[in-house]
Parts: sequence; C-alpha cells; structure tokens
Amino acid sequence: MTFSLPLTPQYTQLSGAGKTPSATNNNDDDFSALGYYAVFATIAFTLVVFLFEAYLDFRQKSSYHKTEFPSELSKTVGNIDAEREKELKEKARDVDDDGKKREEGNDGDKAAGDGKTKDDNNKNKESLDKNKPLLPQLQSKFSKAQSYGLDKITFSIISSTYNLFEEIIFLLCGYIPYCWDLSCHVGKAYFGWNENDNEIKISLIFMAVNVIIGTITSLPFELYSTFRIEKKHGFNKQTPQLFFTDKIKGLLLTCVFGGPFVALLLKIIKMGGESFYIYVWAFTFVFSVFMMTIVPVVIMPLFNKYEPLPEGSLKEQIYELAGRLEFPLTKLFVMDGSKRSSHSNAFMFGFFKNKRIVLFDTLMEQVHDDEILAILGHELGHWKMGHTVTNFVISQLYTGASFYCFSLCFNSHELYRAFGFNDESRPVPTIIALLLFFQTIWAPIDKALSYVMTVFSRKCEFEADKFSVDLGMSQKLQSGLCK
Repeated sequence: MTFSLPLTPQYTQLSGAGKTPSATNNNDDDFSALGYYAVFATIAFTLVVFLFEAYLDFRQKSSYHKTEFPSELSKTVGNIDAEREKELKEKARDVDDDGKKREEGNDGDKAAGDGKTKDDNNKNKESLDKNKPLLPQLQSKFSKAQSYGLDKITFSIISSTYNLFEEIIFLLCGYIPYCWDLSCHVGKAYFGWNENDNEIKISLIFMAVNVIIGTITSLPFELYSTFRIEKKHGFNKQTPQLFFTDKIKGLLLTCVFGGPFVALLLKIIKMGGESFYIYVWAFTFVFSVFMMTIVPVVIMPLFNKYEPLPEGSLKEQIYELAGRLEFPLTKLFVMDGSKRSSHSNAFMFGFFKNKRIVLFDTLMEQVHDDEILAILGHELGHWKMGHTVTNFVISQLYTGASFYCFSLCFNSHELYRAFGFNDESRPVPTIIALLLFFQTIWAPIDKALSYVMTVFSRKCEFEADKFSVDLGMSQKLQSGLCK
C-alpha cells in the first residue's frame, strides 16, 4: 500500500498471486483520472459525509443536555389535559342523568378497569398511564427521556466512528480483492468451480462471506444497543434466546431470497447486452412487488404473532373511518410487539382492494381508542394523499437511473484496477463491478438523493398530520403522539 497518488490497496490480485506488476500496470500515466483518484476520492468523500453527519449528531446531542421542560410543549399538553378533563366531566354528567343504578354499574366497571391498569403499570413502570393527566407524567419523565436520547445519540456517534474506520481500513488493506480471491479458492477447493465458468456461483460465496463478516462485526453493537441501552431505559423485552433466534431466521431468509435474487440479477446483466439495465429494471420491479406481497403474509409472521382485532367499538370505529375515506380495508390485526419492545406503532399493507391494518399491542395499551383512530387517520392520510405510491415510483425510478449509469461505467477497467483488481489475465466479476460502482461513482449521488428524500419524507409526515387534523382529530392526535 502506498500513500502517494494513486492510492493502491495493500492486497491486490497480482500481489496475492505473487506476481510482479508489469511496467504498464505500474505506469501512472496509464491511469485515467477516474482510476488515478478513485481510492483517494472515495476516502475523502466518506470522511466529508462522516464529518457532516457527526456535526448534526453533536448538535442534536447538545439538546439532550437541557434540563428545563419545553414551555411550548408544556402549554400544548396542558391544553390536552384540560380538554380531556372537560370530556370526563361531561361523561360524568351523562351518567348522573341516567340514574343511580347505571352509575353504580359504571363505578363497578371502572373499579375493575382500574385494577387492570394497576397490574399493567406494575409490568410497565416506564409507561405513561393513559387515564391520568399527561403533563405531570411527561414532566416527571423528562429527565429520563433526555437520558435515553443522550445514550442513543452517543452510541450512534461511536458506532458510526467505528464504521468509518472499518470502511477505510478495509479499503486500504484490499479487503474486496482478498475476499474475492478467498471465495475463488473456496469454490475451487470444495466444489471445483472457477471464476471463468462459474462466476455467479463464486459470487454467491463472496456474498455469503461478506454477510458473515458483516454479521460478526455488527453483532457487538446490536447486543449493546438492545441489552444495554434499550434495557436500561425500560424498552427492551427481548431475551437473548429470542434475539439470536431472530438473527438466525434473518440469515436463513437472506439465503432463501437474497441468493436467488443476486444470481438472477447477475445472469440478466451478463445476458442482457448493452441494454441490460432495461431488463434489470423490469426484474427489480417484479421482485419488489413479489417481496411486498409475501413479506407481510409469509415473512413477518415468522417473527411476530398476528391475531384478528377482537370485536368491539374500536373495530367498528376503524371500519367506519376506513369507509369514510374509501379505504378498502379487509382485515385488522393486533401484533405482539411487546414481545420485543415497549415501543408502539401501527402500519398498513396490501395491494389494490385488499388492504390490511396492523396495530401493535403496546399501542392499544398506551392510548385510548379515539387516539388510535387519530393515529390511523395519519397513516391513512399517507395512502389517501398518494405518498405510498409516490415513494414506490421514486424508488423504481432511482433503481432504473442507477443501473443505467452503471451500464455506462460497466467496462471502466481503470476503476477496478485502482481497487486491486489489477490482474488483466482474469475477468472482472460483475458483482465486483456493481459493488465498486455503488461504493464510488454512485455514492455522492446516492447521498445527495437521500437528503432530498429525507426532506420529502418530512413533508409527507406533515401532510399526513394535517390530514388527520382535517378529519377533526387534532386533539386526539396530539395526545396520542405525546404518549
């Protein structure tokens, strides 16, 4: 490895084979501008992105050191509590008008309900009591929320710093060409494969090696995040056994779906000629629709239990809301999210006239029914305003544009040589060409587009909030989100 331009990795195909670079390979004049600056530019861009994101993280981190409860939030939540108290008084007046017998019956139900809430509170001491005023609870837990945010952002800074050093060290040491040569050795030694006749099979070994190494290097950070940070702040409900079971399931699913996808993708690129990007685009579109279809009904049930929402007023009100918005709701499910975390959520999925909504069981424990409706009003707003379809179209356009640009650079051997694939007697693997393209040439475009999409996503969230507010659910949406 040299530290003068052009930067070259420590390990290359020639050095790994014990070959001496030819005079042509050693001549700086033989490099194009792309090949000459490729490694240096990749490292420089990686550093710039890291420093910018670190600046944002440290700016956010400073806000977690504040100890005073935000006055604007205090005012908003105070109004929510006042409105809630007014509603309770009106309900109490209605009970009085209905007579003493009904009042006693409701008191008995209320006592039984309070007993259940007390048991739930003993199990989830960190949760807010949905039947009590919000402001005192939020104020008492403000310091804990700040501590959680501080721990999360500090961990994020540490893990991203590690990722930076890992990426640069791997790049300078020649991890990619070494990993490819290792895959070729494994393929030849155990299966009799070679990179000329069995490139796709060798590519699958290469991907498997990368997945294994990536899993090993990321595992300590995942364990610390789950069993230290999340557990410390009362959110983690996962056991180590469940954690590793999920990890194994994820790796098996990667093999089952990721392996065939990569193999078909490489086959299409090799057989598609100069216009292969059109066929790749069509293939990725079909695969995306296929995965969107089977993930909710096949893959997600492998990790969580989905049960139909019990009959009752909540179910009736959700169907009524869906009917008002002409949302073709066919099924309602409750997911056991509490098995892993006390965080709550709700989402929808499905195509055309077969839509389904899933509620986390934690959401149903933490908020009232009318607040669930307001939160679903937000989610349905995304559908009604076309955000879901728009995001899907954008992702497909992005895929098409990226593979079109890849087709223009596919034969850029100077790029591959700069990253250690400098043995001209060997073919440049398609998987390597893809990897280096997205890691170098496409990386700045991808990062710029990701920032644009972040802005667009925020815009969509505000629009969905407004949609729920326009449905007359402003107060309930605020209180539901506060909880």
